[in-house]
Amino acid sequence: MRKNNIFAVIFSTIVGLTAFTGTSCAQETALPAPQKSADAGSLLKALQDRKSVRKFANKPLTDQQLSNLLWAACGVNRPDGHLTVPSARNKQDITVYVGKADGTFRYDAKAHKLIKIGSSDLRREAAKRNAFIQAAPVVVVIASDTALQNGNMAICGIDAGAVMQNIYLHCAANGLATVCCYAGDDVTAMQEFLGIKPELKPLICMPVGLPE
Repeated sequence: MRKNNIFAVIFSTIVGLTAFTGTSCAQETALPAPQKSADAGSLLKALQDRKSVRKFANKPLTDQQLSNLLWAACGVNRPDGHLTVPSARNKQDITVYVGKADGTFRYDAKAHKLIKIGSSDLRREAAKRNAFIQAAPVVVVIASDTALQNGNMAICGIDAGAVMQNIYLHCAANGLATVCCYAGDDVTAMQEFLGIKPELKPLICMPVGLPE
């Protein structure tokens, strides 16, 4: 009799635990509605307005617009030389190139200036995969020095993605249009165009301009 009682207690406990576990796993927590903002320049407003745009107005960006864009992308924001974006182990493997009507440039984040590296139009090279890029006044090419990250392309992609999102949010907050475009599996032609070493791989192209 006692043995049967013990089995009954064990059985009841197992059933109770199973029911509790099932209930716990099935629980859902309702979240409050996301806060939104109509305040120009706020992060919430930028997140609300972020989108991909593939049509651009036939208008150039001002020097100030370009300056703000590049600083937001991966500029220096602290006296110690750290950037507006994270990078794995602070290797700062990302280099940003800029193509516009008057040539191709490398962005020097530490000096916050553009260094001209060629007179040819990087937009034309980037447009080989996505023709609409050539219609934008500016294309930003995000490249990663894979050697600095020991060839780990996943880490390089994460670092490039941080720059991409900064550009997206800056554009959304400032009335600009952009879209993320994959640079391609074979970036040899673009590397030759830019005159860069094989370890420095273009990963993302982002045309930027005023929306049509």
